[in-house]
Amino acid sequence: MKITVKFRHVQQTDEEAAKLIDYVEKRMQKLSKYSNGLMDVIVVLSTEKFRNTAEILVVGDGVRAAAKEESTDMNTAIDLLSDKIEKQLKRFKERLQERKGGVSSEMSAAGQYRGAAGAEEIAFVTPEKLATKPMSVEEALDQFQILGGDFMAFRDAVTGNINVLYWRKDGGLGLLQP
Repeated sequence: MKITVKFRHVQQTDEEAAKLIDYVEKRMQKLSKYSNGLMDVIVVLSTEKFRNTAEILVVGDGVRAAAKEESTDMNTAIDLLSDKIEKQLKRFKERLQERKGGVSSEMSAAGQYRGAAGAEEIAFVTPEKLATKPMSVEEALDQFQILGGDFMAFRDAVTGNINVLYWRKDGGLGLLQP
């Protein structure tokens, strides 16, 4: 597991920054139990006036999860962030294990995620180009749930075509296939 810590607008001495980096690495090491392979963890710590913000992006092993927390104390923000991302990864791993035990139909999987629109949204300022691995519709539903966006494009493992999952206005999920 590769952990990268970045600072934005944080004015601290090298010693304080080293302590924060050690603290982040200690808190994020427990995420390795949710990964079978390589996983990149990018943590961005920033300060604006009296708000300390910690953001995380976890990429690898078929999962992409993101979270953001704010607090008046940086260590508290890191603790809250660690708990939030661990909860997301735990939920994803449990879903994978359930699916390996018995694969459900696409319609029942879509029904499971119908109430997921209340997940916290995270806005990315810079566009990213990602090399995605082909995934089944159920895997895409899991990723869609974790990322919590309005839509998600993915490559279908069976056909190799690009498909799009999106939230419909009536609260259901839609799937666009070429």
